[in-house]
Amino acid sequence: MLTAISLFLKRNKMELDEIKFYFNKCADDIDRTNMYMLRRTCMWTAIVYVGMLVFAMTIVPRFRMGVGHFLFIPLIIAYFFVNLYTRTHEQLPTSVCNFACLFYYFNIGISLILMELSAEAFQPSRWFPLFLITFPILFIDRQYRYVAEETVMFFIYYVVTFFFKEPSYFYRDVYTVLAAYVISLIVSIVVLRTRAKQGLSMVELRRFSKMDKLTQVYNKGALLSEMQDYLTRRRDGAPCTMCIIDVDNFKQVNDSLGHEGGDLLLEQIGQLLIANFRPSDIVGRFGGDEFVVFMPNMRDPNLVDLRCRTLQMLLSDYYIGNTEPFTLSIGTIVDEGNHSQEELFGIADDALYESKMKGKNCCTSWVAHDQMSFDKPVLVFVTTLGEEKARLLPQEEKDRFQIYATQSEDEALLHVSQYRDHIGLLVVELNDETKSGELVIKYTKTRERFKNIPILAVVRNEESERIARSLGADDILVTSAPGEAFKDSITNLSEK
Repeated sequence: MLTAISLFLKRNKMELDEIKFYFNKCADDIDRTNMYMLRRTCMWTAIVYVGMLVFAMTIVPRFRMGVGHFLFIPLIIAYFFVNLYTRTHEQLPTSVCNFACLFYYFNIGISLILMELSAEAFQPSRWFPLFLITFPILFIDRQYRYVAEETVMFFIYYVVTFFFKEPSYFYRDVYTVLAAYVISLIVSIVVLRTRAKQGLSMVELRRFSKMDKLTQVYNKGALLSEMQDYLTRRRDGAPCTMCIIDVDNFKQVNDSLGHEGGDLLLEQIGQLLIANFRPSDIVGRFGGDEFVVFMPNMRDPNLVDLRCRTLQMLLSDYYIGNTEPFTLSIGTIVDEGNHSQEELFGIADDALYESKMKGKNCCTSWVAHDQMSFDKPVLVFVTTLGEEKARLLPQEEKDRFQIYATQSEDEALLHVSQYRDHIGLLVVELNDETKSGELVIKYTKTRERFKNIPILAVVRNEESERIARSLGADDILVTSAPGEAFKDSITNLSEK
């Protein structure tokens, strides 16, 4: 006996926990269902009301309309416009949705109470008890709220009928309504538990359909959908971060370890991504050996870089018969400028390309601000050339360009990625000792969508000139060249 009771209580607690989880997990679905049921209830209430009114006036002797009958008319008209609004607008917030539904159902209950009081005193209560029983079927709400809502309506009914009905009829109707009240609470429990099981089953089914079966992260379609959903809803200025992660030499992994080994590697990367990033981050497999992590409300590039390098370190310890450690190339973009999904992918992919050019197993992190608009070509000076050489340009040349001086190769490449359609010329200083400037030229000339950007290389010696020529610079000047030569080169290249 005690074992059976204990088992019942345990099972009951599990079902209650399931219902709580259902309301937390399926809030949007619940709101949509409630608004759909509200629209249907409004429609059928209007149809039944008019039909029963005509029938009563035709058949029922001494029928007269009371306050309850008239209260239905403005209620139906008002909610006709409410339903039109909800059909043409985005989903309402949960609080607004609940208020709209509760206000409508509460007024139906009051209307039915007043309607029945307008009938003969000896007439038994019919419509209000039926409404109490059907209320949990029409509206999805938490159990304690059902108790509160129906208790309020029962108390109102009790008070109103006490003053308008004879004691014998009053006790009869109170008994009927109380029975309907109890049945309604039982119905609410049964319906809620059934809905919770169905709702959570649908959530699990949708989750499974969104998952990449091998890596257990989002598939490409779900990844793009989740990202776009956040970008559509995010506030102006709200930051986010996107990482594109690519497995280095994945074809060689498949060649040496077979496709089974490649699958094991991808599965391990999926597990590491889930463990290494936040639960709120959107992690997905974009295709093949490429993964994407989208991090809402993340603006710290140092923290992003730490997570990426931790991921690389953890993967390097993974062993399945490989002779060399597995490595990853990563490109990240910390967006503080409300870029679109397409722009984020483009910039992050450019950052990934830089990581590949640096020798793989690298992480390149860029921070992008607001996208600027230009009414003239952009002239980008890389490293120390900006202040020094810009002075040599005549005023008419300065007026012809929007001039930017960057202090690092990363900053220059970010400008190239963001504003490639507006850049008229790159002026890059090469230093054969520190190798600075080489990456910008090589990157721009080997990346298909940037290779048409003209580059003026400024060199210090013959070795730097040889490097610049081999990398494909469009024109080369030594740092000691006169200002006139510098001006002529910029003019010639920008007019090509």
